[in-house]
Amino acid sequence: MTSRMRVLIGYAEYTDRLSYYDDWLDAFTSAPQFDAIPVNIVDPGARDTLGRLRQEVDAIVLLHSTNGDTTMYLEPHVAALSERRVPLLSFVGNEVNLPGSPIAGKRALFKALKPDYIATQLLPEAGEFLFGDVVSRKVVAIPHALNMAVFSPRRGDDERVYDIGVRAIRYLPHLGDDDRNRLMQWFADNGPSHGLNVEISDQRLDRDGWSDYLNQCRGTVSTEAGSWFLERDDATVNAIRDYALSKSKAGFVIRNDSALRRFGHKMPWWLRSVARRALKRGPLRHESMVNEQLDVEDILGRFFAGRARPSPYGKCISSRHFDAAGTKTCQIMFRGRFNDIFRADEHYLALEPDFSNIDDVLAAFRDPVRRRSVVDAAYDLVLGKHTYQHRIQQVYDLLAGSDRR
Repeated sequence: MTSRMRVLIGYAEYTDRLSYYDDWLDAFTSAPQFDAIPVNIVDPGARDTLGRLRQEVDAIVLLHSTNGDTTMYLEPHVAALSERRVPLLSFVGNEVNLPGSPIAGKRALFKALKPDYIATQLLPEAGEFLFGDVVSRKVVAIPHALNMAVFSPRRGDDERVYDIGVRAIRYLPHLGDDDRNRLMQWFADNGPSHGLNVEISDQRLDRDGWSDYLNQCRGTVSTEAGSWFLERDDATVNAIRDYALSKSKAGFVIRNDSALRRFGHKMPWWLRSVARRALKRGPLRHESMVNEQLDVEDILGRFFAGRARPSPYGKCISSRHFDAAGTKTCQIMFRGRFNDIFRADEHYLALEPDFSNIDDVLAAFRDPVRRRSVVDAAYDLVLGKHTYQHRIQQVYDLLAGSDRR
């Protein structure tokens, strides 16, 4: 019989446009294995709450939101959490070198926090490379999953409006490749001439909106998340930042890691959109706006040309892949490992990076029987092995010491 654990769940509430933040929190608070006590570390009273509860629970779990975009909300609580008497597991968000969200900053925080376990979204060897020396016990691979309560097939194939639909921001050249941007751009430019009704936008949606949108799409296009070029010290991304700022013609640039970031996080989403438009032009700009206007070929040629892809494999499956599988939206993606979960041409239609097999992929996509076999296989796979209930059991087994995987 499973013994219920009392667990403190730390999270940071500052956005509703990252659905997996909500999915993980819901998964823990609804799990029968846990008596979960959620604490929003952004709240002014969170420090006192954490200081009191750390001695009254069986374990502590910190979700991706506590360190993904920024560590500024977690930093005031590190001293209290590092003096705990129970095991602590921390998930990691954005395991990639990004301007304003450095891997080095996460590593410094973990070194002070001394987590017993770090849960990586990456393949085990990549997570070990990034965090193996700043964890007390071990790094464990726990990728995202399917939230069946939200991402389910609610429209039939004939009821869906778009052949190909995408809602995703463009990746920055700081990552070292342009694969996702190239893929989206190809379908935006060429999809209509191939008879496809295509809608591609960088406007993000909240969780319910995203689920509804996927249910309007027969297919979507995507790539693995992350980067080939993982660095513990962010040396390359920092060099790119300095180069980009030196080339900027703006009078003053607010850096991504500026103290003003806290105010931006508190803005409602509509106000953030207004602020973004205002900071795209004029003498005052934000670094993210400068980055979006970079010459991609210049950055890739200057900082990545001739570099061998290092070991370990730095790309991974993301929450959006499980969301699409759950809504039975067919995924067309460049061939990849996807944490060794999805198999090419079984769970997604595999496109070569040079688009050399695009005609075959589109023919398979247009065939309703073939397309249905792909979405059914992906749906059955994630429903049977990769729901948040499966992930929660993995966390429970780890914290309880049984580790029955």
